[in-house]
Amino acid sequence: MKIKGKYSESEKLHFIILGIAGVLAIVVFFVVLAVTGGGLSLPGGTSSETTTTSATTVPAETEPEGYEPDDALKEEMRDAVIELIPDNYTVLSLYYIRGLSHKDEPYGNAPEDGYYTVDSDTYTSIEQLEEIVDRTFTKEFAENIKTDPLGYGPIYKTRSNGTLGIIANFTAMPYDRTWKNPDYDIEPISDTECDIKVYIHEKSDESPVTVEGHMTKTSSGWRLTSILF
Repeated sequence: MKIKGKYSESEKLHFIILGIAGVLAIVVFFVVLAVTGGGLSLPGGTSSETTTTSATTVPAETEPEGYEPDDALKEEMRDAVIELIPDNYTVLSLYYIRGLSHKDEPYGNAPEDGYYTVDSDTYTSIEQLEEIVDRTFTKEFAENIKTDPLGYGPIYKTRSNGTLGIIANFTAMPYDRTWKNPDYDIEPISDTECDIKVYIHEKSDESPVTVEGHMTKTSSGWRLTSILF
């Protein structure tokens, strides 16, 4: 036998209050959810909210660029090398590997001053020779060439009779390379310094030879710092 009953008024009020409370709880939940951005606290103090962080972008380190002269200076360096290479060979020939021909003394005697008179239509004075040396090399190295290039004193001097003289015991350096049509590279270091590579050949078999040198810019222009051989 089923027994039918009715909710009392107090019971109805109780359920109404519970319903209103439930609705309020849901509203509060969504308000909190909206304020916190939807993150829910997880055990251990973590959050279910997915966060993204943007890493600070560090500019990549770039290697410092090497020295690069402007076009005008490059052209100036090239022009200097084109003039210095043949002048270097001229000095090499005059003072180191060949020397100038000379006239014998009367009766085949040895010269009293230790120098023979030069026999040349091209070079007749010490000033001519030293002008080439000075325009080719730095002041310090030019002085060495003019005074003691081979270890036994000046190769040339003006004799007492005013003629150009060459030292009697001139001994040419052994040398077997040709400077015919040399090629070159320049490697600028700064506005006033430049390395040089000159490409020549052995006379015996035409095998290539690389001669390295250095030139510097002085108040008088570009000069080699040593003889290229």
